Amino acid sequence: MFGSTIVDIAVGLFFFYFLFSVITSHINELIAAMMMWRANDLEAQIRHMLGDPNLANKVLQNPVITTIASKGEKPAYIPPNTFALALFDAFVPEGQSPNVFDHVRAGVADNLPTNQATAAVLKILDRANGDIRQARAGAEEWFNESMDLLSAAYRRRMQWVSFFVALVLTSVLGADTLAIADVLYKEPALRAAITGAAQAAPSNASVQGTQGTPPGSGSSLQQSVDLVSKSGLPFGWGTLPNDPIGWFKKVLGLLITGLAISLGAPFWFSLLKEISNFRGGGSAPASTTSAAASAPAPTTAASVTPPSLP
Repeated sequence: MFGSTIVDIAVGLFFFYFLFSVITSHINELIAAMMMWRANDLEAQIRHMLGDPNLANKVLQNPVITTIASKGEKPAYIPPNTFALALFDAFVPEGQSPNVFDHVRAGVADNLPTNQATAAVLKILDRANGDIRQARAGAEEWFNESMDLLSAAYRRRMQWVSFFVALVLTSVLGADTLAIADVLYKEPALRAAITGAAQAAPSNASVQGTQGTPPGSGSSLQQSVDLVSKSGLPFGWGTLPNDPIGWFKKVLGLLITGLAISLGAPFWFSLLKEISNFRGGGSAPASTTSAAASAPAPTTAASVTPPSLP
């Protein structure tokens, strides 16, 4: 019986870590959009790839790229084939065709400075054996490899942002893991309600992973906020500790919550799904995911619409 109670408390905590993670993910995306991190990082990476400011300007100002973003804004994502088209178009002078391999090859030799980018482009063209389609495929692969490096760097940055946002959110809301666990232990009815909602989440949730868009729909964010506010758990700063030990426990509880939230909604959703499958003796319905490749985007996030508490 005691073991079952501990498991139920853990499930309840995991569920609220998940809900807080959804809220944190939306805040992260708002910060990233305001700072234009994706667009600025993408432009900087392309300029680093090409190594020549004039060539980079030609590529970035090509209509096939400028029309991707809203008017007056930089694109936050460029498809690999679009980059290859703009790149080859920048090589050839006016009046020549970027679809003719020899024109592209001559343009590279005449217009690019001698640097690592030049060597990379020439190697791509040499491997194409005169086939412009193979040359474009090579340019797309080069672009994808560069975007993989950029995505890794972007994820590292967003992990730090997520950690900071999680700590701030936890501190503002007073979401103390130790206090929440204590209430779940002392109130069986509340524990049962929250555990039931947590175990229903994987089967009732709608999951969609999309890079370049905020993780979770607006409705999932609102439902997460509603569930947190109506849960009956001890959030807020209504009662303050009155001794050093109490403050130590409070700070420790807040820190645990912040660290847990920073792991992200997909982590907690997967964990809840595993627990649900284990207790239910079977697999939960398969979820659908999609990921856009070659974008300087953060870690793929889950959009999950949690169920209502009983």
